[in-house]
Amino acid sequence: MKIIQVIIFCWVVLGSMGVYAQINYQSPIPENPKVEENTLSNGLTYYLQENAKPENQVQVRMIIRAGSILETEEQRGFAHFLEHMVFNGSKHFPDNSLIDYLQSIGVEFGADVNAYTGYDETVYMLPLPNAKKETLDSAFLFLGDILSGLTLSTEAIDNERNIILEEWRTTIGLNQRLKDQMYPLLYKDSRYLHRRPIGLMEVVTQKGNDEELRKFYRSWYRPELTSIVVVGDFEKEEMEKRIVATFGSMDNGDHAPEREYYTVPMHDGTLVKIIKDKEITSTSVKIINKFPHREEKTLGDLKRSVVNIIYTYLVNQRLTDLTQQKGAPYMYAQSYATSAAGKTDRYMSLATTKSDQIIEGTKGLMRELLRIKKYGFTQAELDRKKVILHNDFEQMAKEEGKQSSAQIMDAISNHVIYGEENTSIAFKKEFVQKVLKELTLEDVQELVNHYINLSEDNRVIIVTAPENTVTPSEEELLVALRSVADEQISPYVDLDVDEPLMHDLPKGGGIKNETFSAAMGITTIEFTNGASIALKPTDFKGDEIRFSSMREGGYSLASLENFDNASMASVLVSQGGLSKFNALQLERILSGKQVYVAPYINRYNEGVTGFSSNKDFETLLQLTHLIYTKPRKDVDKFEQFIENKKEYNRNALNSPDSYFTDEVNKVMMQNSPRTATLLTPEKLDKINFDEAFAFYQSRYSSAYGTRFFMVGNFNVDSVKPLLTKYLGSLPGKKIPSKYIDHGIRPPKGAHRYDFPRNMVDKSKMLMRFTGKYPESQKARIEMGLLSDILTIRLNQKLREEIGGVYSPYASSTILQRPYSCYRMDIYFTCAPANLDTLVRATLHEIDAMKKGISAENLDKVKKAWLKNRKGSLQTNGYWRRVLEDQWTRGEDEQDFEKFEQQIQDVRAEQLSKLARKYLNRKNHLEFVLSPQH
Repeated sequence: MKIIQVIIFCWVVLGSMGVYAQINYQSPIPENPKVEENTLSNGLTYYLQENAKPENQVQVRMIIRAGSILETEEQRGFAHFLEHMVFNGSKHFPDNSLIDYLQSIGVEFGADVNAYTGYDETVYMLPLPNAKKETLDSAFLFLGDILSGLTLSTEAIDNERNIILEEWRTTIGLNQRLKDQMYPLLYKDSRYLHRRPIGLMEVVTQKGNDEELRKFYRSWYRPELTSIVVVGDFEKEEMEKRIVATFGSMDNGDHAPEREYYTVPMHDGTLVKIIKDKEITSTSVKIINKFPHREEKTLGDLKRSVVNIIYTYLVNQRLTDLTQQKGAPYMYAQSYATSAAGKTDRYMSLATTKSDQIIEGTKGLMRELLRIKKYGFTQAELDRKKVILHNDFEQMAKEEGKQSSAQIMDAISNHVIYGEENTSIAFKKEFVQKVLKELTLEDVQELVNHYINLSEDNRVIIVTAPENTVTPSEEELLVALRSVADEQISPYVDLDVDEPLMHDLPKGGGIKNETFSAAMGITTIEFTNGASIALKPTDFKGDEIRFSSMREGGYSLASLENFDNASMASVLVSQGGLSKFNALQLERILSGKQVYVAPYINRYNEGVTGFSSNKDFETLLQLTHLIYTKPRKDVDKFEQFIENKKEYNRNALNSPDSYFTDEVNKVMMQNSPRTATLLTPEKLDKINFDEAFAFYQSRYSSAYGTRFFMVGNFNVDSVKPLLTKYLGSLPGKKIPSKYIDHGIRPPKGAHRYDFPRNMVDKSKMLMRFTGKYPESQKARIEMGLLSDILTIRLNQKLREEIGGVYSPYASSTILQRPYSCYRMDIYFTCAPANLDTLVRATLHEIDAMKKGISAENLDKVKKAWLKNRKGSLQTNGYWRRVLEDQWTRGEDEQDFEKFEQQIQDVRAEQLSKLARKYLNRKNHLEFVLSPQH
């Protein structure tokens, strides 16, 4: 469901409309002219947009406007059940042959082809790795089968029941308990309260009710409730012919039931719920106001959305600014509008508070909202946010023509499902920028008055807290909120900083050497201060620069006594701002700029990571220079951070999953005092800011041995003077640039570790194989292919044959530091009673792979790897990782050029040998998160 927030990059569809000299706000929002929309005589609607990024690939999506809300009492869970059955036998794809076919062309089930069931819709997603005739033929046979050719045999239905039960099992626990208590308030007196998509397991698992499933299929899977969206590299006329040939002759049936749409009714008074649970990790309060949904059809509606973006920026900046102050009433707060099921909009205001300050935090949140309602925002605040939004849309316009088919698909789908606008970027940019010119504080205040009101009707207040928290009563909460309205609230005092980030600019350094790899298009510059940078210009994005740096060392260099200080050093120092500017002043200086950079210190390395637009690239370099030369020591921010961190960490291990992860980490580090475990409040009290700051300076006082990486839309010759000025001038004193291996290794042998923390009937298994492993690209490819083949086998055995799990998978990790090693992990969630059976089956599959690996399965994963590689090579993020990996692993362009051929060259016998050598049953660990005894 749509969150109407500051995430403006949800508006990412292509097209162009002219500039409106004068906006007629009664006019309808123009549709994107690049999207062709048509409706067949049977009511099926289709949307087509040609797009060649990536080349020769096609995204297909089928949207059926039928979900769990349409189920009868006897069918609760069958909308979702039917989604499963689409992949379990149809006219053209009997049994499980569809999944086999899709994998054979490089489509990964779950990662690529997928589906979901909502209250009001069911959506099938099918990304095709190529636009070959035979691929499109098969895809449309499948789509046609969804509407008119599902087998739905009793045997297949019964076989799927346990799989859905296991999917349900993955959802139970705290999240389900919270929904059980919150939904009666959020969906009071509505059908949505009793139609969660996962359904009732007593219905799902009850054999003999399969005819009800077929009845749901016949009733709702019909053309007039269906939309087909196709985006990609295809000929529009040819695609239209396919759609007409596949769906044109289908009918809706003689007795098709009417598709009714339901609402969530408004209610008198405020509904309050205090929820305490053993597994809740922090204390929070949510104030939710319900409103009838406002559709987005006219230019006036579109203007309201623009104002909403501005308002959301403004209110959250206010709430965040307060958290920067000592003695803030809450640790985190947020306020925004969102749409929900049942034609309802919600205005959400939430705050995370200290466990003993629930009343104070609630009043503090409401006080800031009422301050806004009473006095509004300042002109300076509005002007800053106008600049931000203007720049956002300027940058968005630069990306026109560079959107991937997947991004375009999401935009069209949101238009079809949720009624979101789907106009072009060009029109949107011009419209927004014209609206910004005439937008006033009164326009924003109109939205403030809509969202923030003192009415107790249609309001829900929910407090969630750890079990041992002393909480106020429902009446005490209401009284506290009422009391804020009687307070003498003073106007907001804005902070404005009108100073440059750097007063004294560096004179610049020198270049020692420069090389160029024509094969990879990478320029490497070595500076005289011992730092260097690898640059890869691209045109994947119109205006994006990805930036990072790395040097060996990290907190492995810290003494044991200073370990906790060092491990938190970069986080602690980052709280203080830079140079003479505190964090809030720095935020004001950077307001309106599209730039971010921050330091990090990991166990074995340190550096910076960030991004910017071309216009703000010099600012990125200035920030980087200050990170190394002028970190700011803010004791007040340190003390506030530690106090908040103590509150967050105090109950963090209430979460069984967090506890499990922490305990696994301890076992893998053999309880070394150098384990980066969750710090208790007692340990946080011992953090010494002077020592942490000193360790930070010991690593950032010099850039010697640091390699910077830069990928994006830039010209090397144009940026070289700036790089020399800001990076070449960094201090270059020789300091240690190698990490220390402290000899910490995982346990050897076969061990099972059981952690009984779940409050529900659910076990989570992590099976891990570890050991030394050769560090080479070829070795990494082989282990990665082996883990993907194992995933296929586990799904076939544990899911399809046994029906004991929902989504088992294997993954491999090759580590270079502190020594060359591998980790093969196998994950699944199951009923505790089935755990040992599933473990034995898993080990049996591994033993079978040692004897032989199917050439068919190997071919499937090879195609998926090659397809993913092709797509990844068109992204800046992937290329930045390539540069980083080449530097840390000592690889070069020859290794890069061999990558695809090394995938092709892998043989099944090699992987069987690999399994025999490294998946050793005598040396593996099993970690189980199990129910409490």
